[in-house]
Amino acid sequence: MAKTISILLIQPRWPGLFYRRKIKVNEQKIHPLSLAAVAASSGGHNVKIIDEAIENIPTDVSSYDIVGISVNTFTSPRAYKIADSLHDKKKTVVFGGTHTALMPDECLAHADSIVVGDAEDTWPVLLADFISNGLKPKYLSANQVSGRSIPSPRRDLFKKMKRVAAYCQISRGCVNQCMFCYLQYVPYKTFRARDIEEVYYELKSINEDVILFVDDNLFCDHDYAIELFKRIIPLNKKWWIQAPTDIYEDEELISVMSASGCFSLSIGFQTANDCNNRDALMRQNNVDNYKKLVELLHKYEILVDGTFIFGFDGDSKSVFGDTENLIRYTGLDTYTFYFLTPYPGTKYYRHFLNEGRILHEDWALFDWDHVVIEPKNMTEDELLEGVEELYIRLDKTYFSRNIIRNISRYKNKVLSIDLLSFLLSLGWNYRTSRVSRL
Repeated sequence: MAKTISILLIQPRWPGLFYRRKIKVNEQKIHPLSLAAVAASSGGHNVKIIDEAIENIPTDVSSYDIVGISVNTFTSPRAYKIADSLHDKKKTVVFGGTHTALMPDECLAHADSIVVGDAEDTWPVLLADFISNGLKPKYLSANQVSGRSIPSPRRDLFKKMKRVAAYCQISRGCVNQCMFCYLQYVPYKTFRARDIEEVYYELKSINEDVILFVDDNLFCDHDYAIELFKRIIPLNKKWWIQAPTDIYEDEELISVMSASGCFSLSIGFQTANDCNNRDALMRQNNVDNYKKLVELLHKYEILVDGTFIFGFDGDSKSVFGDTENLIRYTGLDTYTFYFLTPYPGTKYYRHFLNEGRILHEDWALFDWDHVVIEPKNMTEDELLEGVEELYIRLDKTYFSRNIIRNISRYKNKVLSIDLLSFLLSLGWNYRTSRVSRL
């Protein structure tokens, strides 16, 4: 009989917890889906998940044979600290996640081994090697895991707590080429979607009525998306997802989305300047189409959260007024602002580094909520203050007035108690979040 081991999987906390303006839900209640997927690929071994946002790592880890840590750029300093502490306790530590693909050598300085890419074809091999005392320093996925091979996450391992919404992932990857997106610089960007029936039964098993899909871009496959949305109509779930701007001509898709329970979309408008769209290879974006898209979504009673990035080389101080005018003109329901953040280890990062415009290398601040590059056509302070003041202006004169309009937009939809609770908590978390931590 194969040896059974005990595995501890850790999601590190990050300094921005409770301060991120861009996240409009309680961050203590976000499911660590990536670790639950790793757990699902762990065979018959004993697995424990620790999400540091809601519980501390136990001081006594003697019962665990191996520890896996999910590492994003902005959690990497915390991950390194945890790993160094575990090494002091003679524990074997493995890193996975985005940062390991972008900065493998840096990660290997703190971990015994790293996994780059999909866990489904690497993690079982790593565990077998560990059991046989043959652990290798690096495991590279073939990145040929089909969507049908992506397992449902081990939700039974999440810490029990009351949540008004559940998180779910249907697909991985994206076909777009946006220069600032980390997917352009990792080997696993290929779009893959899970089996529709498996997604259906996973959603059916979830107690929460509100579902937040965390896909990069489910809409890469139009036919798949429509088939999926039609299949989940009987579940009566209410759901949110992020989507690209180029669905503005696809009324059939949007109609089916609404019928299947979509109540809100986050749309990556990113900029009010088409020069930025061209320079950053956001070929799916065209400012002239934004209003048409918002009007179509509103026609089907879907709220629109527009996301925007500030700090592109084409941005001057006028960008804040241009963005405000665009938000008002298109009639966005909510808005989310980011500071341009090149991921370390990428060609995009090296561009700014070669020009001497990277302000520091404190990865904890590379969270899209802090200014980390020197803008080309304004100062760092002008960029920061421009975003803060734009939030203030819109919050005072636009956001509050939209509340009644937003509620009325659902006049023909049946709102569940869970969705009403979620929308109320969304507004509360949004209004109480700080713009930045500086």
